[in-house]
Amino acid sequence: MYFSRVQLQSAVQRSSQLSQMLKSNVYGLHQLLWDLFPAEKDRTFLFREEIAKEQLNDQTGIRGESLFYLVSEQEPVLETPLFRVQSKIYSPVIEVGQTFSFKLRVNPVVARKTAGKKHSVRHDVVMDAQVNLLNELAGSLQLSVPHSQKKSALRHEIVKAWNHPKNDVCESRLHEVISSNERYAHLMQANLTAGQLVDLSLKAAPDFALETWLKKKGDSNGFELVTGESVNGRERLKFQAEGYRWHAMPNKGRNAGFSTVDFEGELRVTEPILFKELLFKGVGPAKAFGCGLMMIRRA
Repeated sequence: MYFSRVQLQSAVQRSSQLSQMLKSNVYGLHQLLWDLFPAEKDRTFLFREEIAKEQLNDQTGIRGESLFYLVSEQEPVLETPLFRVQSKIYSPVIEVGQTFSFKLRVNPVVARKTAGKKHSVRHDVVMDAQVNLLNELAGSLQLSVPHSQKKSALRHEIVKAWNHPKNDVCESRLHEVISSNERYAHLMQANLTAGQLVDLSLKAAPDFALETWLKKKGDSNGFELVTGESVNGRERLKFQAEGYRWHAMPNKGRNAGFSTVDFEGELRVTEPILFKELLFKGVGPAKAFGCGLMMIRRA
């Protein structure tokens, strides 16, 4: 395997018109990475996109140009009219009990059977957690929720119904969701309105869902998340999920697209063979769009 760092050629970076055109067509730029492997018919590489200025110390003249990290079975072409490439053999030594700090950009989805459909349907983990919470609240308020109702409209109906009269069951449930998340628990001291409680819970609920998603990936890929000090009787993971983004793909349909989340933290290896395979094969779907490559460093 090979680990490579790929940047646009200096001449391309200096050409503001060409550089801007590439930045405005991110998917097209990703597709151009295939040119580094002219002998391959199928994609056998993983990549992660970063901002060059944030990664390198000698990029003072560069504004927002991309830098790519690649893991590939074949060595990439080292010099093209568009890219310059630095590449080295990638053969990490992995042992049971080793701890690593990691960064991972993923497309977190859960597959679920839907009535009337033969195959499972993928659901965005963040949106799924939020919709499940809203449906639970709607059930407590005995609201009739159309299957097609949008999340924003459902939230509005819940807050409206909750205030006439105020619902203690809903309030207790939202306090539970918020208090279990150390990022938001301190805000419970404030005198929050029904709407504020719902909005805060919609931020807190996906954190737990994402944590659960990554733990399951660890179970099947040879690692576990490292815990630190205990907070409110619960061991706190050395882990955070940030930067949820939706990437629209209008050329594939009006509602087409995919989400990404950036994970960062510490992990411990439990099954070296599985974990090494993960480093080479990646995690989750949307690998063709820059998801799944886990970057590790000894903790």
